[in-house]
Amino acid sequence: MPGYPLRMRGAALILVLWLVAALSLTVLAGVRSVRQHNQHGSVDLERLRVEPVLDAARQLAVQALIADPARSRGYGIWHMQLDAWDVQLQVIPSVGLIDVNVASDALLTTFLQRVGSLSADQAAIMAARIHDYIDPDDTPSGVGGAEAAQYRAAGWPVLPRNGALADLTELRMVLGMTPELYDIISPYLGLNGQQHLVLDATPPALIDALTGQPGLGERIYSTPPEMRAAWSQSDSLAQLFGAAATTGGMVKVIASVRSDEGRWWEREAWMDLNPRPDTLTPWTTISLEATHRMPTPPSQGQP
Repeated sequence: MPGYPLRMRGAALILVLWLVAALSLTVLAGVRSVRQHNQHGSVDLERLRVEPVLDAARQLAVQALIADPARSRGYGIWHMQLDAWDVQLQVIPSVGLIDVNVASDALLTTFLQRVGSLSADQAAIMAARIHDYIDPDDTPSGVGGAEAAQYRAAGWPVLPRNGALADLTELRMVLGMTPELYDIISPYLGLNGQQHLVLDATPPALIDALTGQPGLGERIYSTPPEMRAAWSQSDSLAQLFGAAATTGGMVKVIASVRSDEGRWWEREAWMDLNPRPDTLTPWTTISLEATHRMPTPPSQGQP
């Protein structure tokens, strides 16, 4: 650069190098943003491809349950081949899940302790608060129970319902219920009007968790159905399980499938198998979750 002092030429060179570096970082950031955008777009397209497959498998499963009502009374894992898709379905009758509206004290506290990972004292307190949220009176029950006065004192944003829950997500409003605890226990919740679980309808993983005996659920399901009633009458299970006949016709159906890209996708629905005059199908979809990715393959017996 003739006519410029050496010092100025050096400074200009450094400036140019800084500009090149800055432009390179900008280009790299743009490339990364485009790549991420393309990845998100690819995942969204993949969701659109698998969702009709999951819905078709769920509806075929419900048709099979209606055609053979005996199948709707027990827990089951099915595999269904739809073209190139191998869909796994979990069918969980509502009587195999916990109804906090009516669950016995023993079932609810054991559930909160062994599934929710609460201490015995914490489980007893949370069980009392769940009861107080639902029961019609304003008198706290048990140790750590809470009614309207305790909710106000704690600055809680809501007051007890004093009535049965029709929407299980409202359980998040109970004093002391954390998002983390709700996320852990919510897959095991249902509405069935029963104080105890029906053993044949309970997922093996829930049997294992409630009893503290890993593998017990699979051992129970490996025995002939006519012999399973004896399990529920044993001393260790009698407070949790009953052999009562199932009622209703509500089932949770969880469909999952692996895409060509290796990602697992899942969709969950609550279905009422009883016909209703106001619906166009022989069943009613009570709730339908959005299709979402699963971090790992579906576990056997895990709702």
